[in-house]
Order: sequence, then structure tokens, then C-alpha cells
Amino acid sequence: MGEEWFKKCRPLDYYDQFIQEGIYPDGRSISSFTPLSFKLGSWGGVGSALIRQGGVAVSCSVHASLALPHDGPLMTSEIEACSSISQMEINDVTDLLNRLFENEALFPRKTLIIKGTEETIPMTWELTFRIQILNSDGCVPDAVVCATSAALSNVRLPAVKLIHAKDDESPIQREEITVLEEKAPLDLASFPVAVTFYVFRSAKQDKIIVDPPQELVEQCAARVSMVTDGENVLFLRTRGVIKDEQFMSTMVSMAERRHKSIVDVIRDKN
Repeated sequence: MGEEWFKKCRPLDYYDQFIQEGIYPDGRSISSFTPLSFKLGSWGGVGSALIRQGGVAVSCSVHASLALPHDGPLMTSEIEACSSISQMEINDVTDLLNRLFENEALFPRKTLIIKGTEETIPMTWELTFRIQILNSDGCVPDAVVCATSAALSNVRLPAVKLIHAKDDESPIQREEITVLEEKAPLDLASFPVAVTFYVFRSAKQDKIIVDPPQELVEQCAARVSMVTDGENVLFLRTRGVIKDEQFMSTMVSMAERRHKSIVDVIRDKN
């Protein structure tokens, strides 16, 4: 009863006694990420992945369609979320994915040009990411980005044959397009991984923590979300104030190690 009262009435002091020792109340290290598990290729489309990270579960399936080359987006996302996810959180995740797509963080735009159609009429693939956030007890953006990258690593696109003269200005007919059995993976330029850090502030010493219990998130002074490809920071968003100048470089190093551990496991399964 005493511990529950302490936790409820003085949450900062309650967590501080553990965090200054480098652990959470359950004994996990404050620098230890929650376990990640995944399954590839069982969710439809031309590639898919299911990611579980702590209490978050996200599925992503990639669906491909043919189009003539254009200047608009070639990759779009459709997100369905459980009721515990707010529209603001969905918007943040959508914005994050759009930035990665627009900045060609995953691969150059030309990667989606269909090989073998140059002599007739050039065509391109358009990819739609259908994402379902199934559980939300943890860091949702981290799991969504990981599921998206993993699904792309699982993508196999078929070869396409087009019979339509280059100087023929009539619309392309469906019967002029043949989707062949031969398939090939995407040539990914990188495998983005998102990592979220929190700063717990106390009178003794500020601490960087990862994957904290949900009730502890509300007690943190700052939150840093970043996406890395293992060498470069592709996206960075900071909310709150970070007083220690060394914290950011520490977070980048931790994110790079996290990236390597995830990529090594997922690539072994492809």
C-alpha cells in the first residue's frame, strides 16, 4: 500500500529512486530497449511485415499498381489504428512516413521505374502501404517505421511486358500489359529505423531513458524522436528542453547501435 501511494502521489520521486540506479521498477535497464519480434511475408500485397515491439504491434502490407511516370508521390500510406491512438498521433506518423518517402530515404525514385518498358512506353510502380496499428502500449512511431522498412525488404515486384508502340498516342489497353512470373526485390538504399528517447529530469542528474513504462512518459521533461539509416540522422524532432549538450550525441550513438541490431536480425530472415 505504501509503495502504491508513493507512486501515485509522488511519481517523480518514486521513479527517481530507480532511475538514478539505472533501472526501471521492473529491473530493466533504462538503456535497454523492449524486445522486438517480427514476421515477414504473411500479410498480403507484394511484401509485408508484422512487428511487435514491447506492447506495440504493427502490420504493414505493400500493394503495387502500374502507372505512367509523373511528378506526384509514388508512395503513399493508409493507416488504421486501434481506438487508443489519437488522430494527432496518426497525423504525426503519417507526416514522418511522408518525409521519408519525399526525401528518398529508402531508395531513389527511379528504383520504381519498370525495367523493360523503355523501348515502348516507360511505366512505374506506385506503392501503397496499408498499415494497421493493432496495439499501442509503447512507442508507436518506432514500430511503424520498422514495420514499413521490414515490409519493403520483403517486397518482390514482378517483371512487366508492355506491347504498345512508343508513337501510339491511344490509351494503353489492359490486354497490352502482361505481368510475368519473374519477380525481383527492391534495391533499397537504406533501412530506416526510428528510435525515441526521453529525458528524465531530477535534482540529482538528468538521465536518457528508452521505452519507459507509459505512466513514466508523462513525467519526462523532453522527448527526442529520430530516424537513422545507421550512418545519418534522416529525421529529428525534439519536444521539451535538453540541458545537457552531450545528450544528443549520446542518443545518436545509441540509435546507431539499435539500428544495427534490428537490421542484422531482419536481413537474416529475408
